[in-house]
Amino acid sequence: MLWLPVAAGIAMVLTAIQSELREEHPAWAVVTALSFMVVVSLALLPRLEGVVAVFTEMAETANVSSIYLAPVLKAIAVAYITSFGVQLSREAGEETIATTIELAGKVVILLVAVPLIQAIFSTLLALLDY
Repeated sequence: MLWLPVAAGIAMVLTAIQSELREEHPAWAVVTALSFMVVVSLALLPRLEGVVAVFTEMAETANVSSIYLAPVLKAIAVAYITSFGVQLSREAGEETIATTIELAGKVVILLVAVPLIQAIFSTLLALLDY
């Protein structure tokens, strides 16, 4: 957990730099924000693998098929990626692009969830003897 205070400290320094860059060199402000997002995301990826492993182990213990777990994990990943894209677009002052990315993310999450919704619907029908 030592990385969190370090990341927060770097974020505070970058925020001060960003305020200056935004006025004088807006393009560099966006590049700086993107670089910080990429570095923090890459630092967190190994920790996310552990979370996925825990979810997978829990599903195996409960005898839950991967058809239920995979769409949930994919939807979470899509939500995070969408959030990064939206924030970066807003940082660049592109509200229309940010809104489009939000819409695309929601549609992709819906598409990822279709097999899960079908499986739940089939299970409900089986429970009701239809």
